[in-house]
Amino acid sequence: MDFIKTSKAYGYETIADAEEKALAAKYEEGRDEGIGIGFEKGRDEGIGIGMERGREEGDLNARREMAKGFRDAGVPVNIIARQTGLSEEEIRNL
Repeated sequence: MDFIKTSKAYGYETIADAEEKALAAKYEEGRDEGIGIGFEKGRDEGIGIGMERGREEGDLNARREMAKGFRDAGVPVNIIARQTGLSEEEIRNL
């Protein structure tokens, strides 16, 4: 024999049913809000990391270009390495 809730059998909603629905709705709302906040935070962090990597890459490219110009102008490689922070081998390979 299967038992069913009286409220379902007679088509009315009890206070407990209403509270259960409200709690489920609040849970869904909280979950969705949490997901949204997490997504935003992750996106912002990813953008920040990408911008930092871009700056680092740009800085490295600028130092390489400067080193290449100095090398082509005849500046000794050891001086270029000291001033740019690049290795002497990297400067020779530019």
